[in-house]
Amino acid sequence: MARIDSLAAEQKAVLQLILQQGKSYRDLAALLRIDEDAVRRRAHAAAAGLGPDPTPGLEDGRRDAITDFLLGQGSEAERDATRELLAGSAAGRDWARAVRDELRPMAGDALPEIPAERAETGAAADAAPSDTDAAPVPAGARASLPRSSRLGGALLLGLVAVVVAVVLVVVLGGGGNSGTGNADTASTAAKTTTTTTPQPVVKAQVNLAPPAKGAPAAKALGVVQIVDVSGQQAINAVVQGLPSTKKAGYGIWLYSSGGKELFLGYFSSADSQGRLIAQGKLSADISGYREMLVTTETQKSPPRPGTIYLRGPIKTA
Repeated sequence: MARIDSLAAEQKAVLQLILQQGKSYRDLAALLRIDEDAVRRRAHAAAAGLGPDPTPGLEDGRRDAITDFLLGQGSEAERDATRELLAGSAAGRDWARAVRDELRPMAGDALPEIPAERAETGAAADAAPSDTDAAPVPAGARASLPRSSRLGGALLLGLVAVVVAVVLVVVLGGGGNSGTGNADTASTAAKTTTTTTPQPVVKAQVNLAPPAKGAPAAKALGVVQIVDVSGQQAINAVVQGLPSTKKAGYGIWLYSSGGKELFLGYFSSADSQGRLIAQGKLSADISGYREMLVTTETQKSPPRPGTIYLRGPIKTA
């Protein structure tokens, strides 16, 4: 018996409606009179039942993104980000091919192609920054996210991980001065969790990858997480593989098509492995934005995004 025949009836029905009738998660939510997230969970659970388990090196968040890609869900930017994810992840490609093979009897040729492995290049632009040099913040631009190397130990780049080992004293202390962008500078360094401090709750995550076309640093990647601590919002961001630059800084943006964009601030620190770190209180409302961008900037408050090095869709928890 094919694995797809062993799925729960509601999971199999969701796959049939998506693959055979071209329905979106939103369409099915209206049709079935249930929440869109419930439809999404059924689709993700169905794909998890079809794919190999366990899958070392592939976390649930990435499997869910690959599922959305295989089922034709999400925006073009989200699908582009998943293509980049697959191009750089052997485990992701293996899992995606296994699920696609199980879906093929139901979907025929409607399933997308799995991207090939990204070609290795020796371009200087793809080289990771040194262990000690962070990208400079442009002259006159105060870093709007405080320096911290602790977050680098909490996130393993290349994996979708939930930050549960870092408590943001920047938020818990209620202090901080207004920064350049929309994330406030902390007056106190981040400290590790103790038994008397609450755990941060991840509210949204962005898995950053190079743009699909014209990527200036094809091997770079990163993770951004928006967390809630005691009712206050903060941002944690780590990126690696970006080239060192002396005349520009790397900035973070909230972004949606149609010119809706908001500059949050600059990466201003690097850990011992050369990864750029940004961390601080976040006052901006992210609900109206679809993506985050990492760009090179030369102004204190840039009016629009510069060259895009990394981008990724905002996934709410």
